[in-house]
Amino acid sequence: MLIYTLRRLSLLFFTLLILSLLAYGMDRHIDSDNSINLINGYVEFVKNFLQGQWGISSVTGEPVLNSVLAYLPATLGLALAAIFLATVVGITLGMLAALYRDHWPDMIITNLSLLGFSIPIYWLATLLIMTLAMQLGWFPSSGQLSLLYQIRPVTGFSLLDCWLSDKPYRMAALLDALQHLILPASVLGLITTTEVIRLVRSSLSEVMGQSYIKAALSRGRSTWGVVLTHGLRNALPPILPMMSMQFGTIVTSAIITEQMFEWPGLGRWLVSSINARDFAAVLACMLVIAITLIIINVFSELLTVLFYPAKRKAMYAQQG
Repeated sequence: MLIYTLRRLSLLFFTLLILSLLAYGMDRHIDSDNSINLINGYVEFVKNFLQGQWGISSVTGEPVLNSVLAYLPATLGLALAAIFLATVVGITLGMLAALYRDHWPDMIITNLSLLGFSIPIYWLATLLIMTLAMQLGWFPSSGQLSLLYQIRPVTGFSLLDCWLSDKPYRMAALLDALQHLILPASVLGLITTTEVIRLVRSSLSEVMGQSYIKAALSRGRSTWGVVLTHGLRNALPPILPMMSMQFGTIVTSAIITEQMFEWPGLGRWLVSSINARDFAAVLACMLVIAITLIIINVFSELLTVLFYPAKRKAMYAQQG
Protein backbone atom coordinates (compact mmCIF):
# COMPACT_ATOMS: atom_id res chain seq x y z
CA MET A 1 0.00 0.00 0.00
CA LEU A 2 2.86 2.36 0.81
CA ILE A 3 4.56 1.72 -2.54
CA TYR A 4 1.30 2.26 -4.41
CA THR A 5 0.67 5.51 -2.51
CA LEU A 6 4.17 6.78 -3.31
CA ARG A 7 3.63 5.92 -6.98
CA ARG A 8 0.36 7.84 -7.08
CA LEU A 9 1.87 10.82 -5.30
CA SER A 10 4.86 10.83 -7.63
CA LEU A 11 2.45 10.74 -10.58
CA LEU A 12 0.62 13.68 -9.03
CA PHE A 13 3.88 15.58 -8.65
CA PHE A 14 5.04 15.03 -12.24
CA THR A 15 1.58 15.85 -13.61
CA LEU A 16 1.55 19.13 -11.70
CA LEU A 17 5.11 19.79 -12.89
CA ILE A 18 4.09 19.39 -16.54
CA LEU A 19 1.02 21.53 -15.94
CA SER A 20 3.14 24.28 -14.39
CA LEU A 21 5.54 24.18 -17.34
CA LEU A 22 2.67 24.56 -19.78
CA ALA A 23 1.21 27.40 -17.74
CA TYR A 24 4.60 29.13 -17.62
CA GLY A 25 4.92 28.74 -21.38
CA MET A 26 1.55 30.41 -21.86
CA ASP A 27 2.44 33.18 -19.41
CA ARG A 28 5.80 33.79 -21.08
CA HIS A 29 4.15 33.91 -24.51
CA ILE A 30 1.63 36.48 -23.29
CA ASP A 31 4.17 38.55 -21.36
CA SER A 32 5.95 41.03 -23.56
CA ASP A 33 9.11 40.92 -21.42
CA ASN A 34 10.93 37.73 -22.46
CA SER A 35 14.43 38.90 -21.58
CA ILE A 36 14.53 36.92 -18.32
CA ASN A 37 16.23 33.53 -18.28
CA LEU A 38 13.90 30.55 -18.84
CA ILE A 39 14.88 28.65 -15.68
CA ASN A 40 14.88 31.74 -13.47
CA GLY A 41 11.59 32.82 -14.96
CA TYR A 42 10.02 29.42 -14.27
CA VAL A 43 11.25 29.40 -10.67
CA GLU A 44 9.87 32.91 -10.19
CA PHE A 45 6.56 31.86 -11.78
CA VAL A 46 6.13 28.87 -9.43
CA LYS A 47 7.18 30.94 -6.43
CA ASN A 48 4.62 33.64 -7.21
CA PHE A 49 1.91 31.06 -7.76
CA LEU A 50 2.57 29.34 -4.43
CA GLN A 51 2.54 32.73 -2.68
CA GLY A 52 -0.82 33.62 -4.26
CA GLN A 53 0.61 36.29 -6.56
CA TRP A 54 -1.37 35.30 -9.66
CA GLY A 55 -1.30 38.64 -11.39
CA ILE A 56 -3.64 41.60 -11.69
CA SER A 57 -6.87 41.50 -13.66
CA SER A 58 -6.83 43.88 -16.61
CA VAL A 59 -10.60 44.34 -16.23
CA THR A 60 -11.09 44.99 -12.51
CA GLY A 61 -7.56 46.02 -11.58
CA GLU A 62 -7.69 43.69 -8.55
CA PRO A 63 -5.53 40.64 -7.76
CA VAL A 64 -6.74 37.57 -9.65
CA LEU A 65 -6.56 35.46 -6.49
CA ASN A 66 -9.34 37.55 -4.92
CA SER A 67 -11.62 36.83 -7.87
CA VAL A 68 -10.80 33.10 -7.73
CA LEU A 69 -11.66 32.94 -4.03
CA ALA A 70 -14.88 34.84 -4.69
CA TYR A 71 -16.11 32.69 -7.60
CA LEU A 72 -14.77 29.25 -6.66
CA PRO A 73 -17.23 28.49 -3.79
CA ALA A 74 -20.23 29.07 -6.08
CA THR A 75 -18.88 26.58 -8.62
CA LEU A 76 -17.98 24.02 -5.95
CA GLY A 77 -21.41 24.36 -4.35
CA LEU A 78 -23.13 23.83 -7.69
CA ALA A 79 -20.88 20.88 -8.54
CA LEU A 80 -21.45 19.21 -5.15
CA ALA A 81 -25.21 19.66 -5.48
CA ALA A 82 -25.09 18.12 -8.96
CA ILE A 83 -23.02 15.18 -7.70
CA PHE A 84 -25.42 14.67 -4.79
CA LEU A 85 -28.46 14.59 -7.09
CA ALA A 86 -26.68 12.35 -9.58
CA THR A 87 -25.62 9.93 -6.85
CA VAL A 88 -29.02 9.66 -5.16
CA VAL A 89 -31.08 9.44 -8.35
CA GLY A 90 -28.51 7.36 -10.22
CA ILE A 91 -28.06 4.74 -7.50
CA THR A 92 -31.82 4.44 -6.94
CA LEU A 93 -32.66 4.01 -10.63
CA GLY A 94 -29.59 1.80 -11.17
CA MET A 95 -30.79 -0.51 -8.38
CA LEU A 96 -34.24 -0.75 -9.94
CA ALA A 97 -32.76 -1.48 -13.36
CA ALA A 98 -30.49 -4.20 -11.93
CA LEU A 99 -33.25 -5.89 -9.89
CA TYR A 100 -35.68 -5.87 -12.83
CA ARG A 101 -33.08 -6.55 -15.49
CA ASP A 102 -34.56 -7.25 -18.95
CA HIS A 103 -38.05 -6.37 -17.69
CA TRP A 104 -40.08 -3.22 -18.33
CA PRO A 105 -38.63 -1.12 -15.45
CA ASP A 106 -35.14 -1.83 -16.73
CA MET A 107 -36.12 -0.99 -20.31
CA ILE A 108 -37.76 2.30 -19.31
CA ILE A 109 -34.84 3.39 -17.10
CA THR A 110 -32.25 2.37 -19.70
CA ASN A 111 -34.01 4.21 -22.53
CA LEU A 112 -34.53 7.32 -20.40
CA SER A 113 -30.87 7.17 -19.39
CA LEU A 114 -29.80 6.99 -23.03
CA LEU A 115 -32.10 9.90 -23.86
CA GLY A 116 -30.73 11.98 -21.00
CA PHE A 117 -27.16 11.29 -22.08
CA SER A 118 -27.98 12.48 -25.61
CA ILE A 119 -29.64 15.78 -24.65
CA PRO A 120 -27.35 18.82 -25.03
CA ILE A 121 -26.94 20.77 -21.81
CA TYR A 122 -27.72 24.16 -23.35
CA TRP A 123 -30.93 22.81 -24.93
CA LEU A 124 -32.14 21.26 -21.67
CA ALA A 125 -31.29 24.41 -19.73
CA THR A 126 -33.23 26.55 -22.20
CA LEU A 127 -36.20 24.19 -22.06
CA LEU A 128 -36.33 24.18 -18.25
CA ILE A 129 -35.96 27.95 -18.04
CA MET A 130 -38.80 28.50 -20.52
CA THR A 131 -41.19 25.99 -18.95
CA LEU A 132 -40.49 25.60 -15.21
CA ALA A 133 -39.13 29.11 -14.62
CA MET A 134 -40.85 31.49 -17.04
CA GLN A 135 -44.20 29.82 -17.81
CA LEU A 136 -44.96 27.94 -14.58
CA GLY A 137 -42.90 30.11 -12.23
CA TRP A 138 -41.87 27.18 -10.05
CA PHE A 139 -38.16 28.06 -9.95
CA PRO A 140 -36.01 31.17 -10.47
CA SER A 141 -34.17 31.33 -13.77
CA SER A 142 -30.91 33.01 -12.74
CA GLY A 143 -28.59 33.86 -9.87
CA GLN A 144 -28.01 32.32 -6.45
CA LEU A 145 -30.36 34.37 -4.30
CA SER A 146 -33.15 36.88 -4.79
CA LEU A 147 -32.34 40.55 -4.27
CA LEU A 148 -34.96 40.67 -1.50
CA TYR A 149 -32.58 38.93 0.89
CA GLN A 150 -29.41 40.68 2.01
CA ILE A 151 -27.21 37.81 3.18
CA ARG A 152 -23.58 38.60 3.93
CA PRO A 153 -21.30 36.09 2.16
CA VAL A 154 -19.15 34.28 4.71
CA THR A 155 -18.19 30.99 3.10
CA GLY A 156 -19.29 31.70 -0.48
CA PHE A 157 -21.72 28.77 -0.42
CA SER A 158 -25.19 30.28 -0.70
CA LEU A 159 -27.00 27.61 1.34
CA LEU A 160 -24.42 27.67 4.12
CA ASP A 161 -24.31 31.46 4.21
CA CYS A 162 -28.10 31.60 4.57
CA TRP A 163 -28.00 29.02 7.35
CA LEU A 164 -25.26 30.88 9.26
CA SER A 165 -26.90 34.28 8.86
CA ASP A 166 -28.44 36.00 11.86
CA LYS A 167 -31.13 37.70 9.78
CA PRO A 168 -34.74 37.04 10.84
CA TYR A 169 -35.57 35.88 7.31
CA ARG A 170 -32.69 33.41 7.07
CA MET A 171 -34.97 30.36 6.64
CA ALA A 172 -36.88 32.09 3.85
CA ALA A 173 -33.55 32.99 2.26
CA LEU A 174 -32.38 29.39 2.65
CA LEU A 175 -35.47 28.14 0.83
CA ASP A 176 -34.97 30.75 -1.88
CA ALA A 177 -31.32 29.72 -2.34
CA LEU A 178 -32.40 26.08 -2.60
CA GLN A 179 -34.93 26.99 -5.29
CA HIS A 180 -32.21 28.83 -7.22
CA LEU A 181 -29.98 25.75 -6.96
CA ILE A 182 -32.38 23.05 -8.15
CA LEU A 183 -32.56 23.82 -11.87
CA PRO A 184 -28.83 24.37 -12.58
CA ALA A 185 -27.85 21.41 -10.39
CA SER A 186 -30.33 19.15 -12.19
CA VAL A 187 -29.06 20.22 -15.61
CA LEU A 188 -25.43 19.90 -14.56
CA GLY A 189 -25.92 16.47 -12.99
CA LEU A 190 -27.92 14.92 -15.84
CA ILE A 191 -25.03 13.33 -17.74
CA THR A 192 -23.44 12.09 -14.51
CA THR A 193 -26.79 10.62 -13.43
CA THR A 194 -27.03 8.56 -16.62
CA GLU A 195 -23.48 7.32 -16.12
CA VAL A 196 -24.15 6.36 -12.49
CA ILE A 197 -27.27 4.46 -13.57
CA ARG A 198 -25.27 2.49 -16.12
CA LEU A 199 -22.43 1.71 -13.71
CA VAL A 200 -24.70 0.71 -10.80
CA ARG A 201 -26.86 -1.45 -13.06
CA SER A 202 -23.85 -3.31 -14.45
CA SER A 203 -22.01 -3.71 -11.14
CA LEU A 204 -25.06 -4.66 -9.07
CA SER A 205 -26.24 -7.18 -11.68
CA GLU A 206 -22.88 -8.91 -11.40
CA VAL A 207 -22.94 -8.87 -7.60
CA MET A 208 -26.50 -10.26 -7.45
CA GLY A 209 -25.28 -13.34 -9.28
CA GLN A 210 -22.73 -14.20 -6.60
CA SER A 211 -23.19 -17.21 -4.35
CA TYR A 212 -23.33 -15.28 -1.06
CA ILE A 213 -26.23 -13.21 -2.38
CA LYS A 214 -28.09 -16.34 -3.39
CA ALA A 215 -27.38 -17.85 0.02
CA ALA A 216 -28.80 -14.77 1.77
CA LEU A 217 -31.93 -14.90 -0.39
CA SER A 218 -32.36 -18.62 0.31
CA ARG A 219 -32.62 -17.86 4.04
CA GLY A 220 -35.85 -15.99 3.40
CA ARG A 221 -34.51 -12.47 3.54
CA SER A 222 -36.20 -9.88 1.37
CA THR A 223 -34.59 -8.90 -1.92
CA TRP A 224 -34.35 -5.23 -0.98
CA GLY A 225 -32.84 -6.11 2.39
CA VAL A 226 -30.13 -8.21 0.74
CA VAL A 227 -29.44 -5.50 -1.83
CA LEU A 228 -29.11 -2.74 0.75
CA THR A 229 -27.00 -4.72 3.23
CA HIS A 230 -24.81 -6.82 0.91
CA GLY A 231 -25.37 -5.87 -2.71
CA LEU A 232 -24.64 -2.15 -2.68
CA ARG A 233 -21.73 -2.51 -0.27
CA ASN A 234 -19.94 -4.71 -2.81
CA ALA A 235 -21.28 -3.08 -5.97
CA LEU A 236 -20.37 0.54 -5.27
CA PRO A 237 -16.60 0.42 -4.48
CA PRO A 238 -15.54 -0.80 -7.98
CA ILE A 239 -17.29 2.15 -9.64
CA LEU A 240 -15.94 4.87 -7.33
CA PRO A 241 -12.90 5.66 -9.55
CA MET A 242 -15.16 5.95 -12.60
CA MET A 243 -17.57 8.16 -10.67
CA SER A 244 -14.71 10.43 -9.61
CA MET A 245 -13.89 10.93 -13.28
CA GLN A 246 -17.38 12.35 -13.71
CA PHE A 247 -16.30 15.29 -11.60
CA GLY A 248 -14.30 16.45 -14.60
CA THR A 249 -17.41 16.24 -16.75
CA ILE A 250 -19.35 18.27 -14.20
CA VAL A 251 -16.68 20.99 -13.96
CA THR A 252 -16.41 21.39 -17.73
CA SER A 253 -20.19 21.31 -18.14
CA ALA A 254 -20.48 23.96 -15.42
CA ILE A 255 -19.05 26.51 -17.86
CA ILE A 256 -22.16 26.17 -20.03
CA THR A 257 -24.58 25.75 -17.14
CA GLU A 258 -23.35 28.85 -15.31
CA GLN A 259 -23.73 30.87 -18.49
CA MET A 260 -27.30 29.70 -19.06
CA PHE A 261 -28.44 30.33 -15.48
CA GLU A 262 -26.21 33.36 -14.85
CA TRP A 263 -24.63 31.52 -11.95
CA PRO A 264 -21.80 33.62 -10.46
CA GLY A 265 -19.18 30.91 -10.56
CA LEU A 266 -15.75 30.14 -11.97
CA GLY A 267 -17.07 28.97 -15.34
CA ARG A 268 -19.01 32.15 -16.05
CA TRP A 269 -16.04 34.23 -14.91
CA LEU A 270 -13.78 32.25 -17.28
CA VAL A 271 -16.02 32.97 -20.27
CA SER A 272 -16.28 36.68 -19.43
CA SER A 273 -12.48 36.84 -18.95
CA ILE A 274 -11.92 35.24 -22.35
CA ASN A 275 -14.26 37.75 -23.99
CA ALA A 276 -12.49 40.61 -22.23
CA ARG A 277 -9.02 39.21 -23.07
CA ASP A 278 -8.12 39.17 -19.39
CA PHE A 279 -5.26 36.70 -19.82
CA ALA A 280 -4.16 36.66 -16.18
CA ALA A 281 -7.67 35.67 -15.08
CA VAL A 282 -7.98 33.04 -17.83
CA LEU A 283 -4.65 31.45 -16.91
CA ALA A 284 -5.45 31.39 -13.19
CA CYS A 285 -8.91 29.93 -13.78
CA MET A 286 -7.59 27.16 -16.04
CA LEU A 287 -4.87 26.29 -13.53
CA VAL A 288 -7.32 26.07 -10.63
CA ILE A 289 -9.68 23.81 -12.59
CA ALA A 290 -6.88 21.54 -13.83
CA ILE A 291 -5.19 21.21 -10.43
CA THR A 292 -8.52 20.44 -8.74
CA LEU A 293 -9.35 17.67 -11.23
CA ILE A 294 -5.88 16.09 -10.99
CA ILE A 295 -5.89 16.03 -7.19
CA ILE A 296 -9.42 14.59 -7.03
CA ASN A 297 -8.60 11.77 -9.47
CA VAL A 298 -5.41 10.75 -7.68
CA PHE A 299 -6.89 10.76 -4.18
CA SER A 300 -10.03 8.93 -5.33
CA GLU A 301 -7.77 6.10 -6.51
CA LEU A 302 -6.03 6.04 -3.14
CA LEU A 303 -9.34 5.94 -1.26
CA THR A 304 -10.63 3.14 -3.50
CA VAL A 305 -7.56 1.01 -2.85
CA LEU A 306 -7.81 1.73 0.88
CA PHE A 307 -11.49 0.81 1.30
CA TYR A 308 -11.97 -1.77 -1.47
CA PRO A 309 -10.19 -5.05 -0.55
CA ALA A 310 -10.51 -6.62 -4.01
CA LYS A 311 -8.70 -3.69 -5.60
CA ARG A 312 -5.99 -3.91 -2.96
CA LYS A 313 -5.50 -7.63 -3.62
CA ALA A 314 -5.24 -7.00 -7.35
CA MET A 315 -2.64 -4.31 -6.65
CA TYR A 316 -0.56 -6.70 -4.52
CA ALA A 317 -0.80 -9.35 -7.24
CA GLN A 318 0.58 -6.92 -9.81
CA GLN A 319 3.46 -5.98 -7.50
CA GLY A 320 4.42 -9.53 -6.71
